[in-house]
Amino acid sequence: MAAWVPCPSCCPNCFISTLSSHRSSSPYALHNLLPVGTVIIDIPVASQHDICEHAHVEDGWHEFQAQQVVPQLSNAEDVAFCRGLEFLIKQRFISCTCRCTPDNRMALRVYLIPYDLANVQGKLRIRKDNILSPAKRYLRALVPKISQDIGRWNGLKPEGEDRDFIPQVQDRRTLAEIYSELASPKVTPAPDCGGISYRLLDFEDDLDGLGMRSTLYKYQRRSVAAMLQKELDLQDVPDPLYTPVKTIEGKQFYLQPGTMEVLQECPATVPCRGGILCEELGTGKTVMMLSLIVATRNQISLPEPSIVDDRPVLTRLAFRHFPSSDFSTARKRFYCDRDPRSGARVPSLVELVLHKARVTPNCNIPRSVLTKRYAHELQKEDEVSALPVGEVLRANTPFYHHYLGEPSNRERAQRKSRQRGPKVMYLTSATLVVVPANLLSQWDREITKHCAVPLHVLILRANTPMPSVRSLATDYDIILMTYNRFSRESNANDVSKLHTATACTCPEYPGYRVPKCECQHHSVSPFLQIRWKRLVIDEGHVSASLSTILVPFAKLLSVERRWIVTGTPTTNLLGLSLGSKAVENVCTVLVDEGNDEADAVSSSQRASPSCPPSRSPSATPAPTSAHDVTISASSSPPPCAKRIWTKYDREDLNKLGNMISHFIAVPQFTSDPKLIASHVIEPLLDHSGPRRGSIQVLNQVMESVMIRHRVEDVERDVVLPPVSTESVLLDLDSLSIKSFNALQAVIAINAIDSERTDQDYMFHPRNADALQETVKNLSQILFWHVDSDLYNARYLVSHADANIKRAIERNMPQEDIELLREALRHLKTALDDPLWRAIQNHEDVPYRVYNFQDRVFDIWTRTGGREPYWPPELTGFLHADRLLKLYDMILQKPLIGPEGMVEWGKAVVARDLAFRRAFEEAQRRKEGRSGSPRKKSGNKDTGEQASSTTTESLMVDTFAKKASAAETLREMQKELEATMARLAKEDEEGMDGDESLTPGQELEASSSQVGVHAQAQIRGPSRLAASSPLAKVRIGSSASSKLNYIISEVQKYSSTEKFLIFSESPLSLAHVAEALELIQVKFLRFTTQVTPQFREQLVLTFETSETYRVFLMELKHGARGLNLISASRVIFCEPVWQADVESQAIKRAHRIGQTKPITVKTLAIRETAEENMVQRRAILRNSQEKMPKLLEEAGMRHYIANPKFITHPPTVASNIDFPLIQLPPEVSLPQPGAIMLRIPALPKASPSPSSKRVRVEDPVSAGSSDAVHQVDTQEGSPLKKKRTIRFKSP
Repeated sequence: MAAWVPCPSCCPNCFISTLSSHRSSSPYALHNLLPVGTVIIDIPVASQHDICEHAHVEDGWHEFQAQQVVPQLSNAEDVAFCRGLEFLIKQRFISCTCRCTPDNRMALRVYLIPYDLANVQGKLRIRKDNILSPAKRYLRALVPKISQDIGRWNGLKPEGEDRDFIPQVQDRRTLAEIYSELASPKVTPAPDCGGISYRLLDFEDDLDGLGMRSTLYKYQRRSVAAMLQKELDLQDVPDPLYTPVKTIEGKQFYLQPGTMEVLQECPATVPCRGGILCEELGTGKTVMMLSLIVATRNQISLPEPSIVDDRPVLTRLAFRHFPSSDFSTARKRFYCDRDPRSGARVPSLVELVLHKARVTPNCNIPRSVLTKRYAHELQKEDEVSALPVGEVLRANTPFYHHYLGEPSNRERAQRKSRQRGPKVMYLTSATLVVVPANLLSQWDREITKHCAVPLHVLILRANTPMPSVRSLATDYDIILMTYNRFSRESNANDVSKLHTATACTCPEYPGYRVPKCECQHHSVSPFLQIRWKRLVIDEGHVSASLSTILVPFAKLLSVERRWIVTGTPTTNLLGLSLGSKAVENVCTVLVDEGNDEADAVSSSQRASPSCPPSRSPSATPAPTSAHDVTISASSSPPPCAKRIWTKYDREDLNKLGNMISHFIAVPQFTSDPKLIASHVIEPLLDHSGPRRGSIQVLNQVMESVMIRHRVEDVERDVVLPPVSTESVLLDLDSLSIKSFNALQAVIAINAIDSERTDQDYMFHPRNADALQETVKNLSQILFWHVDSDLYNARYLVSHADANIKRAIERNMPQEDIELLREALRHLKTALDDPLWRAIQNHEDVPYRVYNFQDRVFDIWTRTGGREPYWPPELTGFLHADRLLKLYDMILQKPLIGPEGMVEWGKAVVARDLAFRRAFEEAQRRKEGRSGSPRKKSGNKDTGEQASSTTTESLMVDTFAKKASAAETLREMQKELEATMARLAKEDEEGMDGDESLTPGQELEASSSQVGVHAQAQIRGPSRLAASSPLAKVRIGSSASSKLNYIISEVQKYSSTEKFLIFSESPLSLAHVAEALELIQVKFLRFTTQVTPQFREQLVLTFETSETYRVFLMELKHGARGLNLISASRVIFCEPVWQADVESQAIKRAHRIGQTKPITVKTLAIRETAEENMVQRRAILRNSQEKMPKLLEEAGMRHYIANPKFITHPPTVASNIDFPLIQLPPEVSLPQPGAIMLRIPALPKASPSPSSKRVRVEDPVSAGSSDAVHQVDTQEGSPLKKKRTIRFKSP
């Protein structure tokens, strides 16, 4: 205690008095309390003399009497503060002493009274809410005012810089930044099987004997050791809800910022035997979890802990026959104080071994698998398994009896009069792994690839029959299933049916006394009858939602260890930083490839996505990094300001709390789920900013359940190849410009006609769905979109004068009237173009075709004849579906002439028309049956009518049917089987089976031959097609500039690299699929129309096959979880607003095992909302706040609500040119003159009269081989006497 200093406000008698050495014996004496600092109050000097009672307490100062001080105060804030102190002193939260300071102010010494103060009989822990609530408020006001300056504590002047009791650190970090800066695991080796934790942390140890084929990186070994520590170290841990603070004397105590509870000792809590494995995306979380499973594969679960119930581990043999006390007591309780087996004989040695082997299996991990001892043990295990005793051993499943606990009053009233028996809970060494459907096969492959020890894996698919309870508990190491299959078990969840007093009477195995038990409760899921050792949920961020069946059912399970595996625990905790240092962000303006200055422009105009590009090569270059972007002061608070946490932070914290409380089931939070809200979330979301110590508490809670390494620690072991990301800005095609301007005109007319206020306004809150649909269509137009109702242009143009007159009468602003006139001009321009009107009647993308015979073209086209301004070689436009049908025609009839093409085209037109009518009729019947006809937008001016939606849904439906067609799947399966056979052969011939590979090296080895035979299985035309009238036809740019760019990129790089192409729109992917068919590049579609089992095979086929070069993926289905490192090029068909979704998609390729640099290109259209989206995203990326939804972000909403038109012709485009018929490379176009064909001599035997076919060899050029391909033709039989036929050259 500090030396006593005379108080200037006291009389002379007090100055010369001495401090008594007597200490009070009261538990509330000052020496028992926590001296934390001083508080200064301004009070007049005269008043201080008036209120002094000349009495001193233990520390030599006066006891603070608020009732004497308050009348002397003039400041209302000081009065309220003193009233609060008075309340806290009275209710035993604090104690205060006071004196006058040398600068004539009043100093208060503050002593905190800890809740765990000795000798108070726990009274401080039992306080009513009407006391705790105001006390928390007053303590929160007091703490920031407390100073720990030693001078002030001693009643002197301050010594140097003032020091707060709890320093107010201006922590402006977001939740995502706190997450990314969590400390890497600090592991204490657990007392586990065979000292494997010590071996994992000894990086010189090769982990021989663990059972893993792959070599773990150092950070992976630390993570596995940390998981083992969590599972096996059962010592109590410090409560993470308390933050350490110090008294003015340096003694440490603990404070809870949410409740302001003060404790002298940090409370201990039961540890959680699980957690969240949330390493960065692509760092091998699956192999870490498999290592954990393998390291503990022989451990069995223990009975669920109970403080009121004894739960010995039993086996069928021991429960029925063993006479020892544990088993006798268990029988007595089961049979109601009667032991029917009393006096049973002592079990034999074999029976003791049968019991011991199942209850305490050997869990040691051998130091080496190469020793004779280990080989001998394996041999003996195999021998025992093959003997009858092996079957008996497996049948002797360990279990325990789970009796109902003490009932509540309500349960007691509802419970039946007779006591229910226990439920039998089987113990197991199995791990239950629940994964998304698209990752089921990937997990299966990872188990086979990484685990050397032969694990027994059960894969429960949708229709897989469920094994018996004892089989689940005994026969498997891993039970692998999908979310849906797992959730389906919740249909049989009445665990009360498991409580029964009926004893097992099944017969015994002869000679062993082990029951051959067949008892099972079929009306209850087997999952609820097992005490699982471990439950793992991959992509476990789904467990943050309590609205699904998955989490409630998982809570019903009895599980010893629970793990969530995810790289993105919540929406904003992304785990996407690995390799971010290697990411180069540029923005490229694509220039016409025919321009000589193209290279100079594309390099000089590379800029950050936040910088709008210039339109000419001579323009000033844009800034080259995001740091050149200027953000207004209003969007970025001063550096010293406290960050206020928002509702978005609350959403993420609630999700994290749900995982911790409900799925992982941390004991502390499961017993009181409100703790997360009251002790963690509320202190962070205080209206004035996070309370002191609250961020530290959050950090401690996250570190207590999360296992992850900082990025810099991972990158010491792993270096990923660089990633270059580009935002490629294109111009719309002239036809698409008219569609874009038409929709912009509709938005403008809607805004002006509704005066931007009433319910007809598109941005009115009641029109949220219509607005979302309009924005979706606006995005689709920028790829390709048609409207058979011409965006309501006819109606709007015909009423143009009335619209303008109405706007004038309403005194609309002049700029609105000008905007209205401009909108109507653009609608009329589009309406006056017959080509544009014709193209709106079909959803496929039209392509420019060259060198096409007019007569044939007129039949096959949908767009009419030539336009006068076209170049002479341009014949016109053909839709993609017609081009593909022309190609199929040539495949079937390579020598078909113009007349045949005309007739064929007429038949195609008729079939197309009939199919479309049938589809539209089917749609109408479907809507009629559902009773919910297709809704149109509330405003007729939106122009989005059901007819255009129907045509687009036809294309999407066709695309989905192709993806799931039996022929497509058979082709894919055939390729997969051939590839797997090739890889197996390579493994046998060229790969050393004993060599350990890192998780990425094996994938690299399987995909190193990518591109060698990429075009090997593409069906090509016969050489006879060289003489076809279509041989000279070439296909040019389509009406979709984005599609042109994709075609150009695929043609340029697909021979050596694979592509992932993402889009939010299935329609856009359907257009890309048609384009890939046209350029004859093999691809796969990842769509929900394909069954999950085939989707799994799609991923495996793409990863292993050299044939398939492109994977088309819907963003919402393909962006998470998949491992697609065979691809090195990623294209987004449109900008992705959610940065986490975009990064997740990129991480499918940019992950461990990737050896090639990754190129990511995002396509956007200049001078549209997409370019603005790129700019806004770059600005918001530098902000610390969560990115809002697209239509909630002020900048984007303003841009969409104020439409702008494109008024200049396109100058930024990607030119493409390729032939309709891809002839074999050795065949050139026919030269003038005769074509010589060798006809083989006919056999002497008379052919069948009904035979009308002969085999005609392909054209033979000089020096060609005699071995030629033969084809069938029906052009008629050649004359027998002639071996050579001359055809007139075309």
